Amino acid sequence: MNKSSLIISIASLCVAIAALLLVYTTGGRTAPGQAWTAENQRELANKLKSAGLARQAVQEYEQYIQTARLEPAQLAGLCYTIGKMCMEAGDYEKALAWLYRVELADPQTKLKPELGSSIINCLERTGRHSAAEYALAKRSSAADNATRSGGTVVAEIGNDKVYLEDVNEAFDNLPDWMRKQFETKSSKAEFAKKYIADELLFRKALKLELDKDADIRKKMKMAQRELMVNRVLESELKDKLKVEEDDLKNFYEAHKAEYEQKEAVKVSLIEAVNREAAEKIYKELKGGRDFGAYAKEISLNKNTAKDGGRFPTWVRRGEDDLGIGSTEAVAKALFSAKKGELLEPVQAGESWFVFRVDDTRAAQPTTYDEAKERVKNDYSMQKLKSSYQSLLEQTLKSSDVKLHLEAVTGEGKK
Repeated sequence: MNKSSLIISIASLCVAIAALLLVYTTGGRTAPGQAWTAENQRELANKLKSAGLARQAVQEYEQYIQTARLEPAQLAGLCYTIGKMCMEAGDYEKALAWLYRVELADPQTKLKPELGSSIINCLERTGRHSAAEYALAKRSSAADNATRSGGTVVAEIGNDKVYLEDVNEAFDNLPDWMRKQFETKSSKAEFAKKYIADELLFRKALKLELDKDADIRKKMKMAQRELMVNRVLESELKDKLKVEEDDLKNFYEAHKAEYEQKEAVKVSLIEAVNREAAEKIYKELKGGRDFGAYAKEISLNKNTAKDGGRFPTWVRRGEDDLGIGSTEAVAKALFSAKKGELLEPVQAGESWFVFRVDDTRAAQPTTYDEAKERVKNDYSMQKLKSSYQSLLEQTLKSSDVKLHLEAVTGEGKK
């Protein structure tokens, strides 16, 4: 072989080797012995992530970022994914490092809302409470405070303010029975303190991203559903619930017996643990012992013992006003007695009672004016139930609904 042929052969060999290397490194991914590509790295990381192996997946994604050429949005998305996996693995400091990279990779990222809450979560969990509070305030308080031009400040949380108007609104939304517990100045101050503490706990919940918790989101959805349904019902039934005076009077006449003032007695009582103890108490009282002093000394009923056994309100026939049960047995004894009479022991539930009838009141009819509020409440409730039932039936009939109520009742199952 001459020199010229040798040079041509060597050149051809070099071209062939270069072609093989090109196939080996770029194009031949499915061929045996292929090079490990960035795509392979990403696929491995995805598989580990799907298998729930967060720590291992993070390691592979980190290597993938070093070798892959990604657009800013892709890189930001992957940094966020890695940050969230670090959070799942409980490594919140490492998660912060990746989450902070997201906006650096893509300042215009669409992940900003999710990114902010995740960063606050990590700051809170790593004990950086001040930084978490600052981040939360920066994220949410500006919009809240922008809606209020002024007011009386009752607390300051960082740069945020809690206003008296908000506390009063929460107070007004309490049920009547609960609101009565906060009528004094000192108790209202306690309510304000609780409101502010609740606000701090709510902020902590936001920092920990509990608003994204599946169970809480489900309950929030149910609460939202109930509120919206109630608003629809309010709108649909509003005109149907108007009450006319004549309707109330007719309702009263039809149910007059229900509004009469029932026969009632006022009593004093001593509660004993068993029949033997009650009989001993009865004998002592019959022998002249002072009822009030004895009740304070020995009665198991602490609500009345301090007042010498006196029950504070009228006990009506047929009603368990005493709250001790055995209504018929107790009524039989009480309403067959005369004013001032001491009764033999009566069993009610697990306890025995010695009663003294202090006063009696005969049944009396009530006038329409005396019973008007009760009549209005009863009539309105009856009308509400009737109107609601009609609306329910109408709604079901007007919609393309097929009911399979046997699935609820269990009927029809073999």
